[in-house]
Amino acid sequence: KAARGTDGRAYPWGNKAPDETLCNINNHQRGTTSVDKYLSTGASPYGCADMAGNVWEWTRSLWGQDRSKAIIFGYPYRVDDGRENVNAEGDVYRVVRGGSWAHPLVDARCAARLRYRPDNGFDDYLGFRVVVVAAPVL
Repeated sequence: KAARGTDGRAYPWGNKAPDETLCNINNHQRGTTSVDKYLSTGASPYGCADMAGNVWEWTRSLWGQDRSKAIIFGYPYRVDDGRENVNAEGDVYRVVRGGSWAHPLVDARCAARLRYRPDNGFDDYLGFRVVVVAAPVL
């Protein structure tokens, strides 16, 4: 939802195909960029930047143990089907979303997903989003 809004858009900025003014994809920057680089052009309706391109973002959703098979948890989404098991072993693939600077334009879609294993190390096209909730002012 943070990337697609409530209208089901294909990209955080809308339905216009990605280009170098909207996100860091297709190797046009040859590496990662700062999160605010595309804030004015590529942000989602909620003001979230880099929801497409720059780095594939880890999710806690499971893909499964076989890289060659399609995702084992399909849609409709069911929170109780085991896909959100935070205690799964490190050899289980997890879903990453959003594409990266080194991947083709088609991977910048909000719905694009790939899979990686958390125990496989770290590449410069994988990352994560830090979410901070402000404490109430007393």
